[in-house]
Amino acid sequence: MAKLRAVLFDLDDTLLPEMVPEREALLVACGLAADRYDADPEKMLETVDESCRRLWAQWKTPIVYSEIAYSVWEGLWGPTDTAESNLGNDNETITKYKREVWDEVLSVHGIEDSGLRDDIIELHRIERLKRLKPFDGAIEIIEQIKELYPIAIVTNGSPAVQRFKLRESGLADYFDVVVASGDVGFGKPRAEPFNAALEQLNVRPEEAVMIGNSWGSDIRGASNLGMPSIWFNVDQESRPDDGVSPTIELDSLEKIPDAVRQIAN
Repeated sequence: MAKLRAVLFDLDDTLLPEMVPEREALLVACGLAADRYDADPEKMLETVDESCRRLWAQWKTPIVYSEIAYSVWEGLWGPTDTAESNLGNDNETITKYKREVWDEVLSVHGIEDSGLRDDIIELHRIERLKRLKPFDGAIEIIEQIKELYPIAIVTNGSPAVQRFKLRESGLADYFDVVVASGDVGFGKPRAEPFNAALEQLNVRPEEAVMIGNSWGSDIRGASNLGMPSIWFNVDQESRPDDGVSPTIELDSLEKIPDAVRQIAN
């Protein structure tokens, strides 16, 4: 086995909680409608999911959002990318998307109130940003590994959103390289995001290890390149029967440094 020379991390739900804080923030935002119109926040949340997915698919470059795995939720609160990115998520488009989603959600629940809609948009943004905090112990783990190896983030999503998350969560300065799928036009498990990071680190796939929670994106993507992998399986999901195997499987962040050492040896 080749000598280990670099460590790659996924971001969402590996180092930074994603879906739990998203749900919490949306419920708080939906609570405004409950306060003013006696709506049910839980039922509204179901409508948000339906509206987001339908309206997201109507954007002028839907294939881009599908290819880079840019989350429908992130469009509701995240920053926009530059025009040069060619992602099409400019401020005008994002603003239109947010308003259409919440107008539709409120309408389904018998509410037409543009002032409430705008208040919900802003409250959701504030509440989501409050929750951009890494998992407990994540920074200590990163610091331990950074003492030994160059480290990179390889994540799916909008470059602006993913880098914003890193900055706001206090993680940005730890990483030597950051690659979002939107930087290269394709998401994991495609090879492009991994290769972009490996090239910047000047290492071969067999000289790095990928750490991530997603079997389909992180573990399969690493396997396709012949790269060792650590599956952060905190939810204790069953392994798919697809012929892919992580080098190591673990269920807590605290075990990552020992897993990296095992791979290095």
